[in-house]
Amino acid sequence: MLENKRLDIMGFVASLDIGSEKMVMALGEKSGSDCRLVGVISIASQGVKRGKIIDKLRAKACIQRLLDRFKSEYEVHIDALNVALSGAWVKQIEDRENIKFSRPKSIDQGDLQEMEKKCRSVVGAGDEEVVDVIPFAYYVDKESEVNPVGVTAKRLDVHYHVYVARSSELMDLRDMFANLGVDKIDFYSMAGAAQKALTTAGSDIFNFALLDLGADSIKVQIFQDGLIYFDEELPLGCSTIDGDINTAFSINDMEKARKLKEEFGMALRASCKNRKIMIPDTKYCIDSHDLVHVEQSRLEELLEGAIFQMQESGCYEDLDDGILLTGGGSQVVGIEGLLSKLSGHSVGFAKVASVKADREASLKSPVYFTALGLLQCERREVKKPKSGGWFSNFFKE
Repeated sequence: MLENKRLDIMGFVASLDIGSEKMVMALGEKSGSDCRLVGVISIASQGVKRGKIIDKLRAKACIQRLLDRFKSEYEVHIDALNVALSGAWVKQIEDRENIKFSRPKSIDQGDLQEMEKKCRSVVGAGDEEVVDVIPFAYYVDKESEVNPVGVTAKRLDVHYHVYVARSSELMDLRDMFANLGVDKIDFYSMAGAAQKALTTAGSDIFNFALLDLGADSIKVQIFQDGLIYFDEELPLGCSTIDGDINTAFSINDMEKARKLKEEFGMALRASCKNRKIMIPDTKYCIDSHDLVHVEQSRLEELLEGAIFQMQESGCYEDLDDGILLTGGGSQVVGIEGLLSKLSGHSVGFAKVASVKADREASLKSPVYFTALGLLQCERREVKKPKSGGWFSNFFKE
């Protein structure tokens, strides 16, 4: 039983993905860079919109249920969590930092960590706190480099995506978790969790787009050479389909409309065999062709918006490894065919590559994607160099 010691001290890490439709908590066992999934639990979310808590009491009750279930099912008291914050919590800023060395040196992880520390100190100010820092471009002696570690140079430039949130809002979140017995909270961006989920040392995909089809938003990320080059969030998601079905068939009940979508919905009308389907808890029927027509129309609108964002990135023609889908909306039957038809790119489904699990299905589940990626997120502290050490070899331009 793991109740009496801190998770991190015992080599475990826990995570929480706060979604508008689902909350997911995961527990992993770390060994160096490896992580093995111990358990993952998903429940219906309450008090959350676009990933942001709008009703603290209801959201807090959901998190408490997850903590209680882990204590009951896995005999573990979770006292530390990695938590992903969506675009409703954070704003994104670009920052560029550089260092010049007094003489050529082999760039190491310490240099990169010091650069990130500098970035965090420059960007975070006032009522803003840096949540996550993600490098998207490296230059050594002004030449582009995918991975600068081990490269000898006199100058290093790094371009960052920096995610910041209001300190007051984060303090409220920390207080809420403290009241639940969770004393240590590390916040990360959704993009950071996605990158950790997909990228491994032996990865064979480098240039692709990731679309996270959520209930209230669609996240668009472009990976170039394994780094997140572009990150954008659209404020409409797949829950809009529920409203369309509700209106089109005069159901007047969003929950019944959602059930119709989940049980009979498809992305392509041409693939749907027409039949009569009954509206839940009523005596009225509709044609499945008509239902799928409504869903396809909305999906086309949402996906075309995502395609426009990918085109705006300037990398749309360079997606050699296609488009990957995750999020609840990716579970719609035929969604990959519709997106491939609209985009002209190959389309597949994201799978968590950085975490090991006894059940392969856990790594393929779009519901678990962010929570599992968070298990590999960690804050690396920069050790203070000894006098005359590597720090004396460089200075800020």
